[in-house]
Order: sequence, then C-alpha cells, then structure tokens
Amino acid sequence: MRDASPRERAVAAVAEHAPDHRGSWSSFGGGLDHRAFRTGDLVVRVTAPEARAEVTREAALLRLLAARLPTPVPRPRFADATRGVLAYPLLPGRPLLGQNPPAGAATHLGRVLAELHAVDPAAVDVPREAADPQEWLADLTGPAELLDVLHATAPPPTAERVLAHADLGAEHLLAAAGRLTGVIDWSDAAVTDPALDIARPYRDFGPAFLDALLRAYGRDSPDFRRRITFFARCAALEDLAYGDPAYTRPAARSLRWLFPTTTRPR
Repeated sequence: MRDASPRERAVAAVAEHAPDHRGSWSSFGGGLDHRAFRTGDLVVRVTAPEARAEVTREAALLRLLAARLPTPVPRPRFADATRGVLAYPLLPGRPLLGQNPPAGAATHLGRVLAELHAVDPAAVDVPREAADPQEWLADLTGPAELLDVLHATAPPPTAERVLAHADLGAEHLLAAAGRLTGVIDWSDAAVTDPALDIARPYRDFGPAFLDALLRAYGRDSPDFRRRITFFARCAALEDLAYGDPAYTRPAARSLRWLFPTTTRPR
C-alpha cells in the first residue's frame, strides 16, 4: 500500500481533529521538509514523514512563545504526531520575501528577538546546535571568490546559546498595513548562536535595517557583527544555490552589501 500524500494526511487530520471545519483546500507553499495547505481560515502544515513526531514539540514551543513575544506567532489548533500535521489559524499579512520591510520593522523585530533570546533554553524542548562556522563552510557552494572571502573571514565559534528561530528569513516574516504581523515556521527552532537570527534579516534587508535592529535588540559589538555577517553571507550563497528565483533574486541583490569589495558573478 502506498504512503498517503501530504494533502491526504492533511485532510485526514482535519477530519479527525476539527470535524466541524469547512473550507475549500488549496496549496499554501512549502519547503524542503514540509508542505502547507490552506482550508478556509486554517493553515495545515505537513512535515516530511521522518519528522512527524516533531509537530508536537513545535506546538508546545508556539504556545509558550505566543504568551511571550510582542508579535503574533501561529497558535496551534491541533498537532497530529501520527500524521505529522500541525494546524493553526491563518495569520494576517504576506511574507516579506522580495519586498521592502515596513517602516519601523527593524525596531519591532529587534524587540521580538530580545524577548525570544531571553527565554530560558531549559524551558523548551528543541535541538541544541553548535553553529560552528567551519561546519557551515564544509558543504557550502558558490562562486570561488566569494567562498575565498568566507574562508578568510570565518569567526571562531561561540559558546553563547539562546533559543532562536534559526531560519528567520524574509519568507517567515509577515507584514500588512505597514507593520509586522507575524513570525511563522518555527520548525527549525534551536538553542544556538543568537547571531543566526540576525543574519538573515541583514541578508534580506541590508545594513540600515541591521543597525536599527541591533539598537532595539540592545547589543552591538565587532565580534557579534562578525558572526552576523559570516552567517548572512553563508545564507545568501545557500539561497543562490537553491535555484528558485523567488529566493535567488533577493540573494543576488544582497551580495552588494555582503561582499562590497568582491567581484561578483554577473
């Protein structure tokens, strides 16, 4: 017997856990490790088969963060670990991937990250990750001249660890009516280097955004910026290699500020 498709798993989970729900179904995007669907006002995320049990952990994290953070996160309607399905009401706004951030978004996000990184890591059940720069370089691909810069400027690893979103790109930041309205997709949350959560916003929105974010975050230093810049550069090359124009175009644009003195590929 064949395995159920992601959509079949989603439909079955909603039928079991929200039997009174009504709404047509449509695809709602996805990534390397999940697919998402929308039915009415419900978002239904389906994990890769090998990660089914992780939805319970993510649901617990989201419930904790909903009470702590000064911006909305998904509030789970249900988590089905057997099928690998997590459902939550649709948050307002559209992802900022390829868009300019609203005025004040950097300050808002800096405050969100200050609160997130203040959560006691012992209070959450998420992976612990080293974020060792040398490990990031091991499998990274890209133009040779940019890889040379990364190898020459890689910072030493830090022992600092916080609860982090760990994949805080523009595609996971929602905005509407000129303000941030949510932070989504917490499936990669980890206890790791706080620089990871600042690196992708820097990649996606540029130096002025970084400066304003760090002012609101309440911390700035040359060593911290060095780690932020390193991970931002790595993340840009990862998106260039991904191949989807929705990601490669913003990543290519970011090379202007991430590698300002390096010859870039045309």
